[in-house]
Amino acid sequence: MQLKNYQINAVNGLIGKSKKLLEIGNKSLILKSPTGSGKTVILAEFINRLIKDNANNNIFSFVWFAPRRLHIQSKEKLEEYFKDSKTIKCSLWANLINKKKISSNEIFFCNWPSI
Repeated sequence: MQLKNYQINAVNGLIGKSKKLLEIGNKSLILKSPTGSGKTVILAEFINRLIKDNANNNIFSFVWFAPRRLHIQSKEKLEEYFKDSKTIKCSLWANLINKKKISSNEIFFCNWPSI
């Protein structure tokens, strides 16, 4: 998928901020962007680059919250995005029942109201 310039800039900004936050021990980062700006694509590329450019051998797991059934839509879009690279595993509640944890390089997709 070809990202637009503003999406590339957003990914680069997220990478830079995440590396700084990891150095100081803060492990939270939030992306806010208008509807239709391609947040899912921006985050997919951010996650892909964060894992591939992991010079410090950090262990990453991700939690993706969305309202209503948007978590399923996001999961399906990211599975498509990562299908060739196999960089990330995408999971729902049903995938975690037996193992009871989110593994390294895994995104757990959750419906926000279900928490």
